[in-house]
Amino acid sequence: MLLSPLALNRWDFDAAAHLLVRAGFGGRAEEIEKLHALGPAKAISSLVDSQPESFAPPACADPHSQDELRNQLREAVTPEQKQSVRKLLNEQFRYEMSDLTRWWVTRMVNTRAPFVEKMTLFWHGHFATSGQKVRHAYKLWRQNELLRQHGLGNFADLTKAISRDPAMMIWLDTVQSKRERPNENFAREVMELFTLGEGNYTESDVKEAARAFTGYRIDKDNQSFRFAPAQFDSGLKSFMEKTGSWNGDQIIDMIVDRPQCARFIAGKIWKFFAYETSDGKLVDALASELRNVQYDIRPFMKQVFSAQEFYGTEALNSQIKSPVQFFVQAFRTMPIALPESSVIVFAFRQMGQVPFYPPSVKGWDGGKSWINTSTLAFRYKLARQLVEGIDPLEIGLPKPLAMDMSGIRPATTPALLVDEIITASDRQQPENVVEKLFVRIFQCSSKFELATSFREFLSNRSLPLGDATIRELAALMMTTPYYQVT
Repeated sequence: MLLSPLALNRWDFDAAAHLLVRAGFGGRAEEIEKLHALGPAKAISSLVDSQPESFAPPACADPHSQDELRNQLREAVTPEQKQSVRKLLNEQFRYEMSDLTRWWVTRMVNTRAPFVEKMTLFWHGHFATSGQKVRHAYKLWRQNELLRQHGLGNFADLTKAISRDPAMMIWLDTVQSKRERPNENFAREVMELFTLGEGNYTESDVKEAARAFTGYRIDKDNQSFRFAPAQFDSGLKSFMEKTGSWNGDQIIDMIVDRPQCARFIAGKIWKFFAYETSDGKLVDALASELRNVQYDIRPFMKQVFSAQEFYGTEALNSQIKSPVQFFVQAFRTMPIALPESSVIVFAFRQMGQVPFYPPSVKGWDGGKSWINTSTLAFRYKLARQLVEGIDPLEIGLPKPLAMDMSGIRPATTPALLVDEIITASDRQQPENVVEKLFVRIFQCSSKFELATSFREFLSNRSLPLGDATIRELAALMMTTPYYQVT
């Protein structure tokens, strides 16, 4: 089976909108129209060939941000002194992680290269690494930048870079791995979670690979990778039926060379960007495309987004929005002000996806796991507050978390700026108001059945329609089940 290219007569406004949502986080009607006018090939290239722009780093982008407090901890004598310093370290870490999260959200909302950020988000879940164990915001920021810089390059090169990433080295313990006592955690997960999937390697492969990843250390001066030759096991290793003095990079090359790796990665990418499939022939076709481009992700993604299957009925509105997609898409498509860091982190926690804090080494399950009674109720509450203005305490943010390190309470964000969407003329024509909000909120041309109920909602309202009524309609749209999917 080969992937079927999208027929030109299937390329319409809704297809362009679907591409913009899945390859990014959606956009305004004029952005969709512009993408549609390009035609499929140029539209796909405009997204996939985009480059990450220069973006000011977060406050935590300092390898020595914890040095002063860590020195105080070493110098502390009494248990009380140690406890006091640890409390300050935890507060600083919490503040830096909150700031880092807002930094990335701001980047996702404002970027001119949304596909780069969407791909970074994909790899963030794939190479899941948590601040719960890493405990250093700088290292997690550096990993985020690594995913952004290498995420559209060669997959083998990306995996090698991740193996030497200090946050990953702490997360999966290679930083502790010694020639005399190899740690198997990274060696196991690089095969089970990152490249091959469970059941496609042996326990002997894990043990031998672990020996190849010894000697990986972190330079304390700049928190970067360094290699310690004295701690590296340079002896012969038998890995996947090949014997040699393999190092970590060579192990990764041998893994990527196996056909199962292409099936695993291609299938996971398709699930994230298109839909989950059990069609073995489709996965084989995707894997073949990935091998044909020698694991270069950018040309592979062009094939994915050019496939008719990507725009088919199985793909359209088949995904429950992740909390990050839900949140970022709202700000990219609507004139809404971004709230402060503590509010953003709280909202993600309530919806079940806090960036930089995956629940396990497997990342987030996604799909139906995003929705339960609690998370759905919060989504509806958040949607209304996004439109009406987020009050940190009204949305449920605990008072201790409603203060930053200076003790200042986050401000209420402004309400939806109606005049940026709706003209004075539109206010006299409810049909126009429904149409404009529908495209912004649902990212498609208005569906007759769904739009009818919104027209009825406005049918007995006095004209011209006021801001309060229009915001009420926007909130109503955003609290429908249809808004939870993409």
